[in-house]
Amino acid sequence: VKFKAPNLVVTDEQALWMKNATDMVYKLLRETPPDGNQFAKMVQHTLEREENWIAWKNKGCPAYDREKPKNETPLKKSRKRAMGEDIKEAEESKRVNMGSAELTRLWNLCPDNMEACSNPEREFLPSLEEFFEEAIEQADPEAMVEDEYKVVNSPNFGFRALRLLASRSPHFFQPTNNQFKTLPSYLENILSKLAKELPSPSEELKTDTDMAENEELLDEKKPDTPQGPPPLTQEHIDILAEKLGADWKKLAPHLDFKGAEITAIEGDSNEMNTQATQLLVTWQDREGPQATVDIVMTALKDAGMDDISEAVFGDGEEAS
Repeated sequence: VKFKAPNLVVTDEQALWMKNATDMVYKLLRETPPDGNQFAKMVQHTLEREENWIAWKNKGCPAYDREKPKNETPLKKSRKRAMGEDIKEAEESKRVNMGSAELTRLWNLCPDNMEACSNPEREFLPSLEEFFEEAIEQADPEAMVEDEYKVVNSPNFGFRALRLLASRSPHFFQPTNNQFKTLPSYLENILSKLAKELPSPSEELKTDTDMAENEELLDEKKPDTPQGPPPLTQEHIDILAEKLGADWKKLAPHLDFKGAEITAIEGDSNEMNTQATQLLVTWQDREGPQATVDIVMTALKDAGMDDISEAVFGDGEEAS
């Protein structure tokens, strides 16, 4: 120690005792499980570093700068390529160098970033028809599937269904007065709506002969069974929403929408087409079977939008 008194000197006997005690302590540490040998080395290394630190402090904390050897030759600085050269070479070869072989390979898989993002191979979400096909079939009473075996009761299916509906279906964001206590009951309500819009698997499997026979049967029944007003279809909704645009707010009061409901639809999206679609889908769900083309045509006429009504539904006789 730097400031110790001159008479504080360790005798030979004391030094021998300290050495024996130190060896005994290290021996006990090595015999201590589970990693005694490694721990003893760590303690010894720590104490040696402490001695070096004390010695450095006693010398007045000298700087650690090392002198350069006199015979050492300075390294020549290599010329760096200018950024313009790299860009010019990339344009000529149509291949961007990203600095490593793997990054360069990944980047140059598709030089056009927007084209790569819109590549159909990057579409990993299933369509509504594919995902809900089994659930819609099980919801049919004629299928006679017990509730415990329905896929809507699976938590995994429910989580995936909500994510898919949020990205593919306007029904997910529409306001409703129904209170659903469980996720399966909510999904069953959604399935009843999707079943009206999506083609059933049985319809897709019909042959041309079956379709022709069905048309003949329908033609025979037409005089005897009068048809009611045609319902509003999803195709009607898509075309009408595009025609309406920002004018959907003029139509909303004629479909019995209040101010709070209109404000809620405005807050759900900034796109006018999306707002118009949500208005029509919400009205269709609220009215159920009574959501017909005739009622929409009447509402458009009352709102002073006869031109839109004719463009979407014709003169009225074709729609009915």
